[in-house]
Amino acid sequence: MRWLRENWLDALIFLLIALVAAGIVLYLTGINPFARPQAASPPPVPQVQPPSSQAPAPPSPAPEEAKPPEPVVMVIPLPQAPSEAAPQPAPAAKPKAAHEAKPKPAEPTQAPPKAPAPGGSYRVAVGAFANPENALRLSRELSAKGYPVRLEASGNLTRVVVGPYASEAEARRVAEALKAYGAQVYRGEAPAPQEGRLYLQVGAFQKEENALALAGKLKEVGLPVVLVKDGVYRVRVGPVSPEEKEAVKAKVAALGLEAVEVP
Repeated sequence: MRWLRENWLDALIFLLIALVAAGIVLYLTGINPFARPQAASPPPVPQVQPPSSQAPAPPSPAPEEAKPPEPVVMVIPLPQAPSEAAPQPAPAAKPKAAHEAKPKPAEPTQAPPKAPAPGGSYRVAVGAFANPENALRLSRELSAKGYPVRLEASGNLTRVVVGPYASEAEARRVAEALKAYGAQVYRGEAPAPQEGRLYLQVGAFQKEENALALAGKLKEVGLPVVLVKDGVYRVRVGPVSPEEKEAVKAKVAALGLEAVEVP
Protein backbone atom coordinates (compact mmCIF):
# COMPACT_ATOMS: atom_id res chain seq x y z
CA MET A 1 0.00 0.00 0.00
CA ARG A 2 2.91 2.26 0.59
CA TRP A 3 3.89 1.95 -3.03
CA LEU A 4 0.33 2.80 -4.12
CA ARG A 5 0.39 5.88 -1.95
CA GLU A 6 3.63 7.01 -3.40
CA ASN A 7 2.84 6.11 -7.00
CA TRP A 8 -0.99 6.65 -7.19
CA LEU A 9 -0.68 9.08 -10.04
CA ASP A 10 1.20 6.55 -12.14
CA ALA A 11 -1.40 3.91 -11.32
CA LEU A 12 -4.22 6.21 -12.39
CA ILE A 13 -2.52 6.99 -15.66
CA PHE A 14 -1.98 3.30 -16.28
CA LEU A 15 -5.64 2.56 -15.58
CA LEU A 16 -6.80 5.22 -18.03
CA ILE A 17 -4.47 3.92 -20.72
CA ALA A 18 -5.87 0.42 -20.16
CA LEU A 19 -9.47 1.67 -20.53
CA VAL A 20 -8.67 3.55 -23.74
CA ALA A 21 -6.96 0.46 -25.16
CA ALA A 22 -9.97 -1.69 -24.27
CA GLY A 23 -12.30 0.79 -25.97
CA ILE A 24 -10.22 0.76 -29.13
CA VAL A 25 -10.27 -3.03 -29.21
CA LEU A 26 -14.08 -3.11 -28.78
CA TYR A 27 -14.57 -0.48 -31.57
CA LEU A 28 -12.42 -2.45 -33.97
CA THR A 29 -14.26 -5.69 -33.24
CA GLY A 30 -17.67 -4.00 -33.82
CA ILE A 31 -18.94 -4.57 -30.31
CA ASN A 32 -20.92 -1.66 -28.84
CA PRO A 33 -21.49 -2.26 -25.14
CA PHE A 34 -23.87 0.74 -24.95
CA ALA A 35 -26.26 -0.31 -27.82
CA ARG A 36 -29.92 -1.08 -26.90
CA PRO A 37 -31.69 -4.22 -28.10
CA GLN A 38 -34.78 -2.15 -29.32
CA ALA A 39 -33.08 -1.23 -32.56
CA ALA A 40 -34.70 -4.31 -34.16
CA SER A 41 -37.88 -2.23 -35.08
CA PRO A 42 -36.78 -1.45 -38.70
CA PRO A 43 -38.48 -4.64 -40.12
CA PRO A 44 -41.65 -2.71 -41.19
CA VAL A 45 -39.87 -1.71 -44.43
CA PRO A 46 -42.84 -2.90 -46.59
CA GLN A 47 -43.74 0.77 -47.15
CA VAL A 48 -43.19 0.17 -50.84
CA GLN A 49 -46.98 0.79 -51.12
CA PRO A 50 -46.44 4.34 -52.52
CA PRO A 51 -45.55 2.89 -55.88
CA SER A 52 -48.97 1.19 -55.77
CA SER A 53 -50.56 4.68 -55.62
CA GLN A 54 -48.67 5.61 -58.75
CA ALA A 55 -49.96 2.51 -60.48
CA PRO A 56 -53.33 4.18 -61.36
CA ALA A 57 -51.36 6.78 -63.32
CA PRO A 58 -50.85 4.45 -66.31
CA PRO A 59 -54.61 4.33 -67.04
CA SER A 60 -54.48 8.13 -67.66
CA PRO A 61 -53.10 7.69 -71.17
CA ALA A 62 -56.41 6.03 -72.00
CA PRO A 63 -58.24 9.43 -72.34
CA GLU A 64 -55.47 10.61 -74.60
CA GLU A 65 -56.33 7.76 -76.91
CA ALA A 66 -59.88 9.17 -77.09
CA LYS A 67 -58.57 12.21 -78.99
CA PRO A 68 -58.58 10.45 -82.38
CA PRO A 69 -62.21 11.61 -82.96
CA GLU A 70 -60.85 15.18 -83.47
CA PRO A 71 -59.61 14.49 -87.01
CA VAL A 72 -63.29 14.25 -87.99
CA VAL A 73 -63.33 18.09 -87.94
CA MET A 74 -61.59 17.97 -91.30
CA VAL A 75 -65.04 17.49 -92.84
CA ILE A 76 -65.83 21.23 -92.19
CA PRO A 77 -64.00 22.64 -95.23
CA LEU A 78 -66.23 20.64 -97.58
CA PRO A 79 -69.38 22.80 -97.10
CA GLN A 80 -67.40 25.93 -98.02
CA ALA A 81 -67.35 25.01 -101.69
CA PRO A 82 -71.14 25.36 -102.19
CA SER A 83 -70.96 28.89 -100.71
CA GLU A 84 -69.04 30.03 -103.79
CA ALA A 85 -71.87 28.89 -106.01
CA ALA A 86 -74.39 30.79 -103.86
CA PRO A 87 -73.60 34.18 -105.47
CA GLN A 88 -75.08 32.88 -108.75
CA PRO A 89 -78.70 33.19 -107.57
CA ALA A 90 -77.89 36.75 -106.38
CA PRO A 91 -77.86 38.22 -109.88
CA ALA A 92 -81.33 36.84 -110.34
CA ALA A 93 -82.46 38.97 -107.36
CA LYS A 94 -81.02 42.17 -108.93
CA PRO A 95 -83.32 42.10 -111.93
CA LYS A 96 -86.22 41.83 -109.48
CA ALA A 97 -85.09 45.07 -107.83
CA ALA A 98 -85.03 46.66 -111.27
CA HIS A 99 -88.61 45.52 -111.84
CA GLU A 100 -89.63 46.99 -108.50
CA ALA A 101 -87.95 50.31 -109.37
CA LYS A 102 -90.09 50.65 -112.50
CA PRO A 103 -93.34 51.38 -110.61
CA LYS A 104 -91.60 54.38 -108.93
CA PRO A 105 -92.02 56.61 -112.00
CA ALA A 106 -95.73 56.45 -111.30
CA GLU A 107 -95.15 58.29 -107.98
CA PRO A 108 -94.55 61.69 -109.64
CA THR A 109 -98.20 61.57 -110.63
CA GLN A 110 -98.95 61.94 -106.89
CA ALA A 111 -97.20 65.36 -106.77
CA PRO A 112 -100.32 67.30 -107.90
CA PRO A 113 -101.97 66.96 -104.46
CA LYS A 114 -99.43 69.53 -103.21
CA ALA A 115 -100.90 72.14 -105.56
CA PRO A 116 -104.10 72.68 -103.53
CA ALA A 117 -102.15 74.96 -101.18
CA PRO A 118 -103.82 78.28 -102.13
CA GLY A 119 -101.16 80.98 -102.00
CA GLY A 120 -99.77 80.89 -98.49
CA SER A 121 -98.94 78.42 -95.72
CA TYR A 122 -100.45 77.48 -92.41
CA ARG A 123 -98.63 77.60 -89.10
CA VAL A 124 -99.46 76.74 -85.52
CA ALA A 125 -98.55 79.24 -82.79
CA VAL A 126 -97.82 77.29 -79.61
CA GLY A 127 -96.81 80.02 -77.18
CA ALA A 128 -95.25 83.47 -76.71
CA PHE A 129 -92.75 84.37 -73.97
CA ALA A 130 -91.19 87.56 -72.67
CA ASN A 131 -88.14 85.52 -71.63
CA PRO A 132 -86.41 84.12 -74.75
CA GLU A 133 -84.94 81.30 -72.68
CA ASN A 134 -88.43 79.94 -71.99
CA ALA A 135 -89.22 80.08 -75.70
CA LEU A 136 -86.05 78.13 -76.48
CA ARG A 137 -86.90 75.54 -73.84
CA LEU A 138 -90.31 74.90 -75.43
CA SER A 139 -88.80 74.81 -78.92
CA ARG A 140 -86.33 72.14 -77.82
CA GLU A 141 -89.17 70.09 -76.33
CA LEU A 142 -91.22 70.25 -79.53
CA SER A 143 -88.20 69.55 -81.75
CA ALA A 144 -87.49 66.43 -79.72
CA LYS A 145 -91.03 65.26 -80.56
CA GLY A 146 -90.37 65.74 -84.29
CA TYR A 147 -92.15 69.04 -84.92
CA PRO A 148 -90.62 71.64 -87.30
CA VAL A 149 -90.18 74.56 -84.88
CA ARG A 150 -89.21 78.18 -85.48
CA LEU A 151 -89.16 81.33 -83.37
CA GLU A 152 -90.77 84.62 -84.38
CA ALA A 153 -90.88 88.11 -82.93
CA SER A 154 -94.40 89.08 -81.90
CA GLY A 155 -94.29 92.55 -80.37
CA ASN A 156 -91.85 92.33 -77.45
CA LEU A 157 -92.45 88.57 -77.11
CA THR A 158 -90.72 85.56 -78.65
CA ARG A 159 -93.35 83.32 -80.24
CA VAL A 160 -92.88 79.57 -80.71
CA VAL A 161 -94.35 78.40 -84.02
CA VAL A 162 -94.73 74.94 -85.59
CA GLY A 163 -94.96 74.55 -89.34
CA PRO A 164 -95.47 75.49 -92.08
CA TYR A 165 -98.16 73.08 -93.31
CA ALA A 166 -99.60 72.91 -96.82
CA SER A 167 -103.26 72.72 -95.74
CA GLU A 168 -105.35 74.15 -92.96
CA ALA A 169 -106.68 70.69 -92.11
CA GLU A 170 -103.18 69.41 -91.51
CA ALA A 171 -102.34 72.45 -89.37
CA ARG A 172 -105.49 71.95 -87.31
CA ARG A 173 -104.60 68.29 -86.69
CA VAL A 174 -101.27 69.48 -85.29
CA ALA A 175 -103.01 72.15 -83.19
CA GLU A 176 -105.31 69.50 -81.76
CA ALA A 177 -102.30 67.39 -80.77
CA LEU A 178 -100.75 70.46 -79.10
CA LYS A 179 -103.91 71.87 -77.55
CA ALA A 180 -102.34 71.50 -74.09
CA TYR A 181 -100.09 74.44 -75.07
CA GLY A 182 -103.02 76.59 -76.25
CA ALA A 183 -102.02 76.12 -79.90
CA GLN A 184 -103.64 78.39 -82.53
CA VAL A 185 -103.62 78.09 -86.32
CA TYR A 186 -102.80 81.08 -88.51
CA ARG A 187 -101.97 81.59 -92.16
CA GLY A 188 -99.02 83.45 -93.64
CA GLU A 189 -95.44 84.26 -92.74
CA ALA A 190 -94.24 85.89 -89.54
CA PRO A 191 -96.63 88.47 -88.05
CA ALA A 192 -96.48 91.88 -89.72
CA PRO A 193 -94.50 94.47 -87.78
CA GLN A 194 -96.46 97.09 -85.91
CA GLU A 195 -96.91 100.31 -87.81
CA GLY A 196 -94.24 102.86 -86.96
CA ARG A 197 -92.15 100.35 -84.99
CA LEU A 198 -89.11 98.30 -85.97
CA TYR A 199 -86.52 95.84 -84.61
CA LEU A 200 -82.78 96.24 -84.22
CA GLN A 201 -80.83 93.04 -84.84
CA VAL A 202 -77.72 92.77 -82.69
CA GLY A 203 -76.40 89.35 -83.66
CA ALA A 204 -77.03 86.01 -85.41
CA PHE A 205 -75.59 82.72 -84.19
CA GLN A 206 -75.49 79.07 -85.15
CA LYS A 207 -75.35 77.97 -81.51
CA GLU A 208 -78.22 78.49 -79.10
CA GLU A 209 -75.97 79.13 -76.09
CA ASN A 210 -74.28 82.06 -77.86
CA ALA A 211 -77.64 83.65 -78.65
CA LEU A 212 -78.76 83.23 -75.04
CA ALA A 213 -75.54 84.79 -73.75
CA LEU A 214 -76.06 87.91 -75.88
CA ALA A 215 -79.75 88.11 -74.98
CA GLY A 216 -78.85 88.03 -71.29
CA LYS A 217 -76.32 90.85 -71.74
CA LEU A 218 -78.91 93.04 -73.50
CA LYS A 219 -81.57 92.38 -70.88
CA GLU A 220 -79.16 93.46 -68.15
CA VAL A 221 -79.19 97.02 -69.56
CA GLY A 222 -83.01 97.04 -69.76
CA LEU A 223 -83.50 96.36 -73.48
CA PRO A 224 -86.50 94.29 -74.69
CA VAL A 225 -85.03 91.21 -76.37
CA VAL A 226 -86.70 88.74 -78.75
CA LEU A 227 -85.30 85.76 -80.62
CA VAL A 228 -86.00 84.74 -84.19
CA LYS A 229 -85.01 81.28 -85.36
CA ASP A 230 -85.10 80.59 -89.09
CA GLY A 231 -82.06 78.39 -89.56
CA VAL A 232 -79.96 80.58 -87.25
CA TYR A 233 -80.65 82.26 -83.92
CA ARG A 234 -81.16 86.02 -84.44
CA VAL A 235 -81.04 88.29 -81.39
CA ARG A 236 -83.16 91.39 -81.82
CA VAL A 237 -84.15 94.36 -79.67
CA GLY A 238 -87.62 95.86 -79.98
CA PRO A 239 -89.97 96.72 -81.21
CA VAL A 240 -88.87 100.35 -80.90
CA SER A 241 -90.27 103.55 -82.33
CA PRO A 242 -88.23 105.76 -84.67
CA GLU A 243 -87.81 108.22 -81.80
CA GLU A 244 -86.32 105.54 -79.54
CA LYS A 245 -84.10 104.06 -82.25
CA GLU A 246 -81.03 106.22 -81.68
CA ALA A 247 -81.17 105.88 -77.89
CA VAL A 248 -81.38 102.08 -78.18
CA LYS A 249 -78.50 102.01 -80.67
CA ALA A 250 -76.43 104.05 -78.21
CA LYS A 251 -77.09 101.50 -75.43
CA VAL A 252 -76.10 98.68 -77.75
CA ALA A 253 -72.95 100.52 -78.86
CA ALA A 254 -72.00 101.02 -75.20
CA LEU A 255 -71.75 97.23 -74.97
CA GLY A 256 -69.35 97.15 -77.92
CA LEU A 257 -72.04 95.83 -80.27
CA GLU A 258 -73.73 97.12 -83.42
CA ALA A 259 -77.47 97.20 -84.05
CA VAL A 260 -78.93 96.88 -87.55
CA GLU A 261 -82.49 97.86 -88.44
CA VAL A 262 -84.70 95.02 -89.64
CA PRO A 263 -88.42 95.00 -90.46
